[in-house]
Amino acid sequence: MKRLTWTLAAVVPLLALWFLNASSLSREQQDLLWHYRNLGKAFYENPTTQKESVAEFKKALDLAPDSARERVNYGLALLRAGQTKDGIVELEKAQQRDPAIPHTWFNLGIALKKEGDYEKAIHQLEGMAKLVPDEPVTHYNLGVLNKLAGKGAVALEQLEISEKLNPNLAGPHFQLFNQYRQAGRADDAARELKVFQEIKKRTAGAAVAEDMEWSYYAEVYETIEPQPAPATPAELKFTDRKLGGHFDTKTAGIVLLDFDGDGRTDLIAWSADGAQLYKSGTEPAANSGLKDLKGIISIAAGDFDNDGLPDLCILTESGANLYHNQKGTFQKRDAKLAPGRFEKAVWMDYDHDGDLDLLLLGANSALMRNNGEAGFSNQTADFPFVDGRATDAAIFAVRHDMAAGDVAVAYSDRVGVIYRDRLNGKFEAIPLDAVPAGAKLVLAEDFNNDAFPDLAAVASTTVLIENQEGSLKPTGTLEAQGPAVFADLEDRGTADLVTANGIYRNKGEGKFEGVKKPAGVAIGGAVAADDFDGDGKVDLAAIAADGTLHVFENRTVTPNNWLRVAIAGIKNMKLAPGATVEVKAGASYQKKIYHSVPLLFGLAAYKNVDTVRITWPNGLIQNEPKQPVTTALNFKEAQRLSGSCPMIFAWNGKRFEFITDVLGVAPLGASSGDGNYFPVNHSEYIRIPGESLVEKKGIFEIRITEELREVSYLDRIQLMALDHPAGEEIFTNDKFKSPQFPEFRLYGVEKRIYPVAARDSNGRDVRARLIKHDQIYPDAFRRDYNGAAELHHLDLDFSGAAADGRAALILNGWVDWADGSTFLRASQESKSGLILPYLQVKNSRGEWQTVIDDMGIPAGKPKTIAVDLTGKWLSASRQVRIVTNLCVYWDEIFLTENAASPQVRMTPVDATFADLHFRGFSKPKIDPRRKQPEAFDYQTWMPVSMWNPTPGLYTRYGDVRPLVGAVDDRMVIMGSGDELRLLFPAGNLPAVRPGWRRDFLLLVDGWAKDGDYNTAHSQSVEPLPFHEMARYPYASSQHFPDDAAHRLYREEYNTRPALRLLRPLTGSAHGE
Repeated sequence: MKRLTWTLAAVVPLLALWFLNASSLSREQQDLLWHYRNLGKAFYENPTTQKESVAEFKKALDLAPDSARERVNYGLALLRAGQTKDGIVELEKAQQRDPAIPHTWFNLGIALKKEGDYEKAIHQLEGMAKLVPDEPVTHYNLGVLNKLAGKGAVALEQLEISEKLNPNLAGPHFQLFNQYRQAGRADDAARELKVFQEIKKRTAGAAVAEDMEWSYYAEVYETIEPQPAPATPAELKFTDRKLGGHFDTKTAGIVLLDFDGDGRTDLIAWSADGAQLYKSGTEPAANSGLKDLKGIISIAAGDFDNDGLPDLCILTESGANLYHNQKGTFQKRDAKLAPGRFEKAVWMDYDHDGDLDLLLLGANSALMRNNGEAGFSNQTADFPFVDGRATDAAIFAVRHDMAAGDVAVAYSDRVGVIYRDRLNGKFEAIPLDAVPAGAKLVLAEDFNNDAFPDLAAVASTTVLIENQEGSLKPTGTLEAQGPAVFADLEDRGTADLVTANGIYRNKGEGKFEGVKKPAGVAIGGAVAADDFDGDGKVDLAAIAADGTLHVFENRTVTPNNWLRVAIAGIKNMKLAPGATVEVKAGASYQKKIYHSVPLLFGLAAYKNVDTVRITWPNGLIQNEPKQPVTTALNFKEAQRLSGSCPMIFAWNGKRFEFITDVLGVAPLGASSGDGNYFPVNHSEYIRIPGESLVEKKGIFEIRITEELREVSYLDRIQLMALDHPAGEEIFTNDKFKSPQFPEFRLYGVEKRIYPVAARDSNGRDVRARLIKHDQIYPDAFRRDYNGAAELHHLDLDFSGAAADGRAALILNGWVDWADGSTFLRASQESKSGLILPYLQVKNSRGEWQTVIDDMGIPAGKPKTIAVDLTGKWLSASRQVRIVTNLCVYWDEIFLTENAASPQVRMTPVDATFADLHFRGFSKPKIDPRRKQPEAFDYQTWMPVSMWNPTPGLYTRYGDVRPLVGAVDDRMVIMGSGDELRLLFPAGNLPAVRPGWRRDFLLLVDGWAKDGDYNTAHSQSVEPLPFHEMARYPYASSQHFPDDAAHRLYREEYNTRPALRLLRPLTGSAHGE
């Protein structure tokens, strides 16, 4: 969205104050001020550094005490850190000093609205509306507040203004629908509802949700506009290092890669005559495996087997070929790629399953899906290729808040096409008229430094295509021809365009000036840019007009600094293709796509890097603040969680104790393999030991939090007092398994019978690891970081037990659960995919025989499950084998000889209080080896995490007790950072019988949907689940209940847009 203009009366005094403050600081002080600002914002966005954010903004305020900007930012940081009263005080001070700043009016209005002080909030937002009359969110909130204040006519007027100012916002249409309906204006209400539904459908996949308490003026007061380049260009100087060789300029190309994993960029130059690998860009490599190649059309590098070394797809006249990197030597593999001639190969993870697939582009383009050890399969029918002869392509992201996944393709016989990634392996072909027919090259680069990657299409001229917040618009044409590459030749922090006919210098703001032709630089058939000699300046590798390869080493003299960034994935692919890296230093901002080789960022004269932000291909964000300059940095993917289930905490008399997670039995829309989804249960009973839930003043208190990147739908919550003989343990039948889902029943254990022997797949004695609850597991099986393991088994011997055949196996443990993308990849690799544990016993011939195909797994961390073995024994043997290739960690396993239902007394207790609110996040404890379950410390609170909540409408904050009292598809919809506080009365419970004890069960009915790219509808709250659905995603013939009660439920409760916990690093990046 465009930034709204302030009234002239507001602008003049503010500008005067700004220039007064700016002029009073020296250049060094100004740089230091920017440093504090940027570091403050980086800490502001990091979940563990909110106090540091306050401290940095306070330093900025101390440096410029008369700066209203610093006062506003300090106030906002205090609000974010939970110091609401102090934050309001600071914003009020800023407003008193200069009432012309809209940010104070807007943020005070929203803060006071949250505090419930509606009259003061109205006053603040009315002041905001006077300063910025065309800001739609302001008018929306005035409408809502006046509605709450009983001023219906004023509310209607404000909502109508909001709707006119921005018809694309869903919130005003929904509120107007309610207002018109209540006023009896049925036609107007129907019109608004229709528009609302159309907008929600159109924006269902948006990565950043509509937030009607956010506007540009709600951001930290920092506007990073595209920075003009310095007025005086440096004299470009290069040293010609001729490498020789002879390449046909008409068919030549250069590809960059790190073929040996030493952290330095290498290159391969090729033409139809052959190919040569150059180590570090300049040293011919022997024994590369490329010596005898002929008829080469194109080469693309990509690590298809995720071993950390790039492989090659080489297109020749005879077809597409795969070359595997064997420790620096490329060996041809029989990959059975699609036959035919292709012009361009593009590696990309089209289905987001964590491995690189292959687009082969030409007259008959093809998609080859990477199936891991099963090789590649032709999935061309799954991709919407248009008719035409494709010539080149660039991978990028149209939206700034997504990892690279869209594909811009040029054609010789038609205008370009952008293939938009719609997730779940689905793409949409959209004409891209700005790329003319005949374009031979497409480049993706954020050349105006606004966080949105732009395009350049090279044909007879070069068309510059700006990405204007998700809309691709041609903005200029250069007389640039032939091979081209973007390169920051002066370390200014902005990319010039290097072409065969000269260098176009970037003046800033995406504008380029006349051609320069540095002495000695000759570009004929191909060009690439990288810092081959490691001196912090971008060099040029080029094939000259005579077919010789040169590296033009950059010797330009500037005072500018630089930073080199290399990243390595752990849960993501090791070479992290498609990740984005952002660097912020003072007023400078840059964003680049990572192509599996180190990135060089020019920093101009800045002496500190305030923030390096990495957005990994799976969408998670990693901030690395406060970095040095003129150095090479290497970042590994940080340990973190992304999705799981809601967490349960109970008051144990001293603190809130982490019990476990819930609704692991109901993973909504989770991929179970190639195009399939897990059937889901919807109810789970959580066992809470009596000592973990202690009454306080006659009340039991339980809190359910949403800690991770997911949506929870809670329909029914009920506490049950579970009284039973003190000498008997009680366990439930709940677990995750395929249908038939486990029925509710209880198991009583008076005597634990541990195995007399226990061995793992390799014959190791693991009995000691299974006879007590100590978080020591049989964990020697091989596994990856994503939750997939080798097929392995656990053998248990219960000799002498269960003589009459009656028994139940009780198992305590946890699962490092594989996400939907991992299940998808495994299903492509083998027909069996990932296998839920199955149970075998010995038959009369002494052979292992499967008696339970799916015995279930703990639906969380950690939990206990029961498996009834009555009638499952096939001989006198009491040996049991459990087989799986999931990462299941068993802590304690024993047998009970009593499989009958125990003697218990259950007393249900309904909640008398249920309040939904934003809390933030409990500090997690994560084992870097993934061999211990995550734990959460409720007492250590963090206000933000490293992802934004899933876009959509959530349950409004406040009283939600009517929603959790019955199974009726009227659910509490919770997002990341939300908490549901529940109070249950203890007074009506019967006394515990002598010799008995009291534990508890918590019934939770609902679902949880994570944000994995291969989870159905993972990027939206809708469509809502309901109990009668046959599956999720459900067919078009089914729909969420649409009766009067459920329409009223939606209108009254589901009105809160997703929060925006993470903001863009630039002030201009607002989303699509």
